[in-house]
Order: sequence, then C-alpha cells, then structure tokens
Amino acid sequence: MNSNVTLATLPIRSTSLVAAGERLLVVVAHPDDETFGCGSIIAAASAAGADVTVVCATLGDRGESHLDLSPEQLAQQRLLELHLAAQVLGASTVITLDHGDSDFGGDLPDGSLCAIDERIVVRQIADVLRDVRPHVVVVLDGSDGHRDHQRIRTATLAAVEVADACGDEIAVYESSLPNSLMRQWLEEMRSIDPGAAYHAIDPDSFGRPDDEITHVIDATGVLHLRKLAISMHSSQSSPFDGLSPALRDAFLSADHLVRVG
Repeated sequence: MNSNVTLATLPIRSTSLVAAGERLLVVVAHPDDETFGCGSIIAAASAAGADVTVVCATLGDRGESHLDLSPEQLAQQRLLELHLAAQVLGASTVITLDHGDSDFGGDLPDGSLCAIDERIVVRQIADVLRDVRPHVVVVLDGSDGHRDHQRIRTATLAAVEVADACGDEIAVYESSLPNSLMRQWLEEMRSIDPGAAYHAIDPDSFGRPDDEITHVIDATGVLHLRKLAISMHSSQSSPFDGLSPALRDAFLSADHLVRVG
C-alpha cells in the first residue's frame, strides 16, 4: 500500500473555522456523522469559544449495528449516543429532525429522509438558521456516496440560500474526505470488510478531488476529544477501526473542507 497518507501539498490553514463568540451550525444526516465526520471541527470550535449547534436529520434506525435491536430500539440508542458524543465534543445544542434513515441503497423506506419532499427538509433547516443565526455552517459533502448525506447537503445549501436572501451572511463549508485518503481507506477495507457496500464505488470518484480542498483544520489539539466521542457511539463500528495507525492518524489529525459559500 502507498505509505504516503498525508496531504503535504495542502497547508494547515487554522485550528478552527470560527472564533470566540461566533456561532457554528453543523448539519448531518445520521447520529455518528457529527463525530465520525465533523467531530474535530465541533471540538475545535468549542475550544475556541464558539457556540456550536448540531442538527441531525435522521434517527439512524437502519444503520449497521452489532447490537441485536429493532429499528425503533436502535434509533433510541443512537440518539442517546448522539447526545453523549455532542456533549463530549462541546456542542451546546442538539436538534433532531426525526426522519427515517434511507439506508445506503435499495427501495426507500416510508418516512425516510430521501423519500419525503426535499422542500420539507429545506424548510426545517431554514427554521433552524433563522433561530440560530450562525456565522458558519458545515455540512458533509456527500462524496462517500450515501444518499442521505447527499440529500442533507442539497437541502442545507438550499436553506442557506433562503437565509442569504433574507440578509444573513453565512460562510458555508462542506466537510470533505480527500480522494487520496479514501482510495487508501478502500484498499485497507478490502481486507477488513470485503462485503461492504462501499466497495462498489469507483475509487476515482470516491471522496473529494484533492485539488478542490480549500481549507485544512489542524485537529491534533482536540484529537483526544474526538476519540472519546467516537467511543460514545457504542452501537456502531467506527470507520477507522482496523486501519493502519498511519492511515487512521491521517484521517483524525486534520479536517479537510471546501468553502462553497
């Protein structure tokens, strides 16, 4: 495997997207996305003195779990884990929209995030934007291929357009996973979990092209908090489990973002 797991051409720009007294809104699809995807961003913002709100769109009731729980029980467990992890990371507020999990593929379950009218989700996020008045919004870019991640991204960007039309000026970033890291993740995961749905994705299209990354956040100062938050999601398997130490540290020691607004 290629041992070069760092992005040397991308300089570390800062340790946080927001400053003391500013407000950050992080919008995610599932309980655990706030930690697995944006944990260091949240922890760094909180450490800098910013106020952080997390919006989670689904209950995570169709996520893969090693616990023998019904979808309803799994949803309750994952919501508990969401709140515990958010507390560890320093988020002051957690808002759930309570839609169903759409799953990675197949027929859309009734009531799931991708089955309902997207305008409903846009309106819900627009309401949060009006109440929170964030200076910065972060959303996952959906480049991992999960349709819930893609739906919440498009709905969030549409909601920000509504807020901009009302006079609010919001900086918007997409939390992204560089293609170079994702290709190496796929390579290692083939031996760890060869049946995972992600292996059907074209490696060339998995993650964000490296040259599109606009901001890199140094997450080493809050790495201990992110690792503790990951442990709060006890019903889930971390996407970093089983990776080589070098690749795991490459994912966890820096956050990569694309400014889109």
